[in-house]
Amino acid sequence: MSWICRISCAAVAVLFFVLFVSSRPAYAASNQDTLSKENKLKAAYFLNFIEFINWPNDSQNSPAALLYICLQDEAPFEEFFSALVDNRRAKGSKPELKIQRLSEANHCDYTYLHQPLAEEDLKMKGNIVVLASDQISQQDAAITFFITNRKLRFEIDLDTMQKNQVTVSSELLKLAKIK
Repeated sequence: MSWICRISCAAVAVLFFVLFVSSRPAYAASNQDTLSKENKLKAAYFLNFIEFINWPNDSQNSPAALLYICLQDEAPFEEFFSALVDNRRAKGSKPELKIQRLSEANHCDYTYLHQPLAEEDLKMKGNIVVLASDQISQQDAAITFFITNRKLRFEIDLDTMQKNQVTVSSELLKLAKIK
């Protein structure tokens, strides 16, 4: 095969590859791909906070058998968070987590809100409420995410934690802004 033919074949292959890669997002994007980096980070934080919070029926020797996590109906976040939880389950981490949509839940231990709820919609008495932003106002929120200097941070309301009879690890408190 001549060198001209080899160069032509290579050029066609590169062109095909570039066209294929550049068109991929148009037909292969999933809900996880539409979730912002910031919201992916919030989902990871939300899941990891569990390791540093002890609920009333929890102790180091006997962790809670099941923790009910409620998510407000938002498909991309829910899908990404569920994938994180599946990865956690594969590692055998405790406690066992049950994810449910807030609109369908009867009981919640730990709830993530990306918008405020009306008082009559609150099924959250005695659970930890995490707000996606400091732009959301929700009574009895225990943890609130906020951005400062282009970095994601979080604030913990110790009074709300104590009211819910929940203890927070000093390791988590060192990273938080305390309210």
